[in-house]
Amino acid sequence: MAKIQKLNANTPVPNLFDLPDNILVGDKRVFYPDWNNQPPPTKPIISIDSKRILSQGGYMAIVSRAGAGKSSICEAIISQVINPQCDALGFQVSLTDSRYKCLYIDTERTVQDTWYSWERMMRRAKVEKPEIDKRITFANLKAVAVNERICYTEKLLKDNPEIGLVLFDGCSDFVMDVNSIQDTVKFSDWINSYNPLISEVITLHTNPESNKPRGHIGSELLRRAESVLLLRKLDDKVREITTKFEFGKVRNDDDSISIFYQWCASHNMFISTDYTPPKPVNLEREESNKKLAVEMFDGRTQVSWGYMLEFIANKKGITTGGAKKAVEKMIGIQIKKVDTNVWELV
Repeated sequence: MAKIQKLNANTPVPNLFDLPDNILVGDKRVFYPDWNNQPPPTKPIISIDSKRILSQGGYMAIVSRAGAGKSSICEAIISQVINPQCDALGFQVSLTDSRYKCLYIDTERTVQDTWYSWERMMRRAKVEKPEIDKRITFANLKAVAVNERICYTEKLLKDNPEIGLVLFDGCSDFVMDVNSIQDTVKFSDWINSYNPLISEVITLHTNPESNKPRGHIGSELLRRAESVLLLRKLDDKVREITTKFEFGKVRNDDDSISIFYQWCASHNMFISTDYTPPKPVNLEREESNKKLAVEMFDGRTQVSWGYMLEFIANKKGITTGGAKKAVEKMIGIQIKKVDTNVWELV
């Protein structure tokens, strides 16, 4: 259980939320809402498709399997801070006047790969050598011991009080064991309490066979996140950013997000695309075909082409030609050919 910070009687309590005194009365760490103390409205820190996915002091989670482009998404978000007109893969970033800097923490990649990432971010933002944007701090902490990374990050934040957005590209690398409840609570409480004026983007790897992030830390961070977005490959080129999966959510806006991006060899980076996904399969027809296939193979492991035509023609009361069309629609979905005139269930 996290320890409560004790304050001396003569120690002034800081107003961490930067709100008027009539809103936060007494202990400035605690907010008690009533009809007379509504906080002033704030702009979203990050939006996508005109939907608020990150507010000041909150954090959003980006989850995917390896290779879907989590780091590229982080690069695009930072690039949008540098140049609001660049292709940021659909993300819009609006930091506050007092918290206008970003910190990117890389704990996975080599120094060389981190440099390529930084250079790609600069190219995306259309910043050319020798220009440097001092609003951005890129830090590779791979060589920093796991148990030192929190302290190192806190020092960066204290030395740069203008930082308003932190991107943890590989937040599981801040714990020794992703299944440790103690490690998870320590990290989760830390990012929720170190400064309510700082927002975070965290990336998480999913399990190999599902879209659920790895370990106890994955479950806990999803629970607390303001929004959860999945990155997934649709084909060799196109990827999707979406909330349309089991753990997807947007706490403060519509959660029907679906944005596409693709790899561009000439630019050597992911770019936005006007990709139109294929129409969804008629699920009702698919279920009907599945039921028909199971009945057709009742008591059998293999059947012939002629048997399927006869079975379906009799079952549906249609011609042989109609039965042929019905069987053809089942190939590769409900049935498969394993030998000459030998068919099995998929």
